[in-house]
Amino acid sequence: MRTFACALMLSALCAGAAVPIDLSAVKQGSVAVDSGPTSLTVRWKDEAGHPWTAEFSLDPKAPLLTAIAMNGAPVITRARPFLQCTTGKRRGGWDQFFDLPPSHPEGTRSYVGVFVLKSARVATVGDRVDVAFDGLRMGIFEGSFHFRFFPGSRLVQQFAAMTTNEPDTAYFYDAGLSMTVDADRRAGGNMESRVSYYDTAGELRTKLSSGPERQPETVRYRTIAAHTGTGSVAVFPAPHQYFFPRDFTTNMGYVWHSSWKGQVALGIRQLPDDATAFYPWSNAPPGTEQHMSMFLLLDRGDPPAALSGVLRYTHADRFLPLDGYIRFAPHWHYAYTVQAIEHGADWIPPFKPVLEAMGVDAAMIMDFHGDGHPADTGETRLIELQGYYRACRAQSSAQFLLIPGEEANVYFGGHWALAFPKPVYWRMSRKVGQAFRESDPRYGTVYNVADAKELLDLVRAEDAFVYTTHPRTKGSMGYPDQIRDSAFFQDPHWFGAGWKALPSDLSSPRLGARAFKLLDDMSNWGLAKKLMGEVDVFQIDSTHELYAHMNVNYVKLPSLPAFDDYEKLLMALQRGDFFTTTGEVLLPDARIAEERGGRIAVQARIQHTFPLEMAEIVWGDGKQTYRKTIPLSETHPFGDFAFRGDAEGDNWTWARLAVWDVAGNGAFVNPVSRGKTRREER
Repeated sequence: MRTFACALMLSALCAGAAVPIDLSAVKQGSVAVDSGPTSLTVRWKDEAGHPWTAEFSLDPKAPLLTAIAMNGAPVITRARPFLQCTTGKRRGGWDQFFDLPPSHPEGTRSYVGVFVLKSARVATVGDRVDVAFDGLRMGIFEGSFHFRFFPGSRLVQQFAAMTTNEPDTAYFYDAGLSMTVDADRRAGGNMESRVSYYDTAGELRTKLSSGPERQPETVRYRTIAAHTGTGSVAVFPAPHQYFFPRDFTTNMGYVWHSSWKGQVALGIRQLPDDATAFYPWSNAPPGTEQHMSMFLLLDRGDPPAALSGVLRYTHADRFLPLDGYIRFAPHWHYAYTVQAIEHGADWIPPFKPVLEAMGVDAAMIMDFHGDGHPADTGETRLIELQGYYRACRAQSSAQFLLIPGEEANVYFGGHWALAFPKPVYWRMSRKVGQAFRESDPRYGTVYNVADAKELLDLVRAEDAFVYTTHPRTKGSMGYPDQIRDSAFFQDPHWFGAGWKALPSDLSSPRLGARAFKLLDDMSNWGLAKKLMGEVDVFQIDSTHELYAHMNVNYVKLPSLPAFDDYEKLLMALQRGDFFTTTGEVLLPDARIAEERGGRIAVQARIQHTFPLEMAEIVWGDGKQTYRKTIPLSETHPFGDFAFRGDAEGDNWTWARLAVWDVAGNGAFVNPVSRGKTRREER
């Protein structure tokens, strides 16, 4: 690995006058802006009506952030933003998963941000204000530091808007804020500063921070806080957008702190890799503006108060219950059956309490993916299937449902999963002379599948639920496109595909664009296929950073089905009676219909924690996809409101709705065909 590190420069190298500032895009509103000869001040009120000010220096020699104060009492003083990144090369396109950048022949490069203030710009966005400071360079990236202020809130977004023209760039970044805390100074440059966080067991911890090195901490909720000035500040990343969609969710310590010579610094970080060969980084297509973001939550109280305030934004990493919905999460590789056979079906696997604590009501697991003997043509396969069904039944109850599925990946092409509405015994191949369908005195009907036609016969005979996992990436590169005209993909039993935040591109205001592109393509192909959220991770326990990788499907059902009736959940998915979310945005009611003149009319109830960024109505005419973005930049945190929107769809044949917040969190519903309801889609 070749490393090029530049010293971080957060003041000008030579003396100079105050830099120019452009206020032409500022409008009168809830956040006021004024400037003096050498400073810029932002004023707003929080949710309790308390007045806040943020003062920035326009002198390149001074710390950029002079102070953030409530009622004149400073919470942050003389602060400087921090940024660094590591870049590598992407191979095989932007959707490629199996191309660990450190393994590239050109190696990787690391850079620390160099900031020499050149100019400032301020813009009103809805009722928010974005303050930008030009003069930031970081290796192959150039751009600016931004601070975004939200009225009715103590939330502040700090981000670097960075662009590169280098091709095939993959990267990750670390960010932070170094603040002056004079009260913690001790002799010899030492500090007596303490940081607070929740450990992986959920216990509140406070420890001394000492030394100039960035000290990582393994924490729950991705947040660290410190007492600064007359209050406290907590820092945390975007809950889902910051994290790569990995196969393993081990908590590797994503926050850091340091304390030295009057400065206390808090920040977020990534690591270059883990112990696996596959560790995706973020994409930076040439010319795109990458938003390398970090959030601050200000509080006049102590650090635990600031931490508690952050927890509200993700409901303490729990998916909220909604009347008339169950929370469903598919695609887990736990190797559960082989462990249950060893320990007994009554053994409680470590994943179950984790999912229950997160509010998951039902999970579809996919055993025999690197474990067990799925290719066996004899008794072993049937014994393992029987153990699988027994174990899932044993761990299901009135409060939790465990659905057995398999990511079988045979005959159809790409990676795909199926779940039967009841226990079904089948082998993925057969011996010479063995029949497709047999009657076994112990297992009943047993299917022995030899090709795609027989597999489709099985799917139809047993009414299976089938979908493409991680479409157009990982083991499904080129799929389902390559099978779009096949009888099995055209069959109504083929639900569609899975959605997750893969790959990562921080120039996009939404997550999972790869899967949405497929959804829109399938709709234009004339197929009523759908997306549902999937997770696709392996072994987990309570110490993992799972929430960052999570999404969930809220399935419209009056109650959680029993194990013998889980077909009801699969049928609701096929009808499209659900919405998918990262958890911070909920769509308990969403309707898409045609109104007078052929326009697309959308009505929805939106609940959210972070301020929202936009709603988008997406539609197609069978050939092309169109999009109307509706700004929601006047929403405040923790909202619940009725939304109405429309679009001139012309010859639209299908339409869908998605809603996204300022941290890239979101929720969406599947397309509705013109003139049909969701129940008529299948």
